[in-house]
Amino acid sequence: MKTRLILRISVGLAVIALFLVIKGPVAVAQNADSAEISSLLSEAQHHAALLDDDADRLVSYTRSKLHWESHAQQLESMKTHVNNLGKIIGQLNDLRSEGSPWQQQAIDQIYPLLQDMADHLTATINHLNENQQRVHMPAYEDYARGNYELASQTSQLIKDYVNYDKAKAKAQSLEQKLEVPVQNEGN
Repeated sequence: MKTRLILRISVGLAVIALFLVIKGPVAVAQNADSAEISSLLSEAQHHAALLDDDADRLVSYTRSKLHWESHAQQLESMKTHVNNLGKIIGQLNDLRSEGSPWQQQAIDQIYPLLQDMADHLTATINHLNENQQRVHMPAYEDYARGNYELASQTSQLIKDYVNYDKAKAKAQSLEQKLEVPVQNEGN
């Protein structure tokens, strides 16, 4: 009787183990990195760097005697970069399901930062339109600094993901070159 119970338990455990071995890789199967998403992230990095530079320049304008129209031109340049980033993020969102988990995470993290940047930039433009002669007042300076902080965060996040992508691709290339056995990420 005990032998039968032990045999039944052993068979049951073997079936469960076999099920886990067969189903395990399927359950953790993930999309490979998407070359198109990687390319779009690199393009986004370019626009984010330009946006960061423009935002830094706007902050420097608050310490100068430049006319409000110079501020407006700088804000317009920033708006162009935010809109370009918005188009790229839209494309990334469309491709999200084709990306690897880290690419999906990148898209999910970049989108809200860009949304915050767009909202803050709109508020800054509205503030300037209503207070053209007050570009050297603390309220406007706070708007300019806020834009710079958001632009810097966005630029750095995108840059970090692009750098990760390049490092990962290089590591995979070296693994192939050296014929290093690849481990499953789930193990």
